[in-house]
Amino acid sequence: MNFFEKLGKVLAGNITYTVMFVFGLILFLYFAGGDLIAGTFTALSALVVYVSCVLLYQEYKKMSAKGGKRK
Repeated sequence: MNFFEKLGKVLAGNITYTVMFVFGLILFLYFAGGDLIAGTFTALSALVVYVSCVLLYQEYKKMSAKGGKRK
């Protein structure tokens, strides 16, 4: 099974995420206002903030589950 077959199965199996991805991509391209480089930097910085927030929240949950004690 090559890359495109796997990708097609993933996209078809997760249609909700696929629709959300396409919708988000269309909005991104629309609001970039023709300045794709500035829009790309904005999107990447938002992604970094989101990933950092998720990782910090996971660490917070780990600490809370251990009763506040962390090695």
